[in-house]
Amino acid sequence: EEVPTLDDIASFYRFVFYKAQMESDCIIISLIYVERLMRETNGGVRPNARNWRSVLFSTMVLSSKVWDDLSMWNADFSLACPEGVSFSLQRINQLELALLTCFKYNVKVPASEYAKYYFLMRSMLIRSGLAGQDVLSSSEKLDTEGAQKLEFLSSNYKIQKPTMLRRSRSDAPKSNISAPKSSLVVNLEQVVRM
Repeated sequence: EEVPTLDDIASFYRFVFYKAQMESDCIIISLIYVERLMRETNGGVRPNARNWRSVLFSTMVLSSKVWDDLSMWNADFSLACPEGVSFSLQRINQLELALLTCFKYNVKVPASEYAKYYFLMRSMLIRSGLAGQDVLSSSEKLDTEGAQKLEFLSSNYKIQKPTMLRRSRSDAPKSNISAPKSSLVVNLEQVVRM
């Protein structure tokens, strides 16, 4: 496979973001999770031409579950991919379990870390000329209250059994695929490989 272009990555990210109706904060949190994944694996797992969709998609799903008030079910996330890309419910469950295991179930994002990424991304958009008027005059700028809310939500997020992760009603068709057994040992490198 070829190395994806910036447009390929942005299009994928944008499609999943809108289709899954994520909060804008999920973008920053998912990028924090990507970097945390690289750090926790000492660079052993990093986005590349073969796995970049798996890495981005799984971090987006996890960030949605931590941040969004009403995150979708994994079965619904399986329907939130652009044409030509698919993740089965089983695959999403494997990726989520692998990420959580790698993070040692620590999904907390401190307000200081969120603020660092927020301002870095904002300044990169402005410097590159990619920032639209919405970014330049955004009324949704990060404030202390927003950062504290983020830290509170991520520190109080409790990982539940897979059957308990559902927070809203699913519109996905019923599936015969069950959640992975808790005795299953998942190696992150094996799961991320496509």
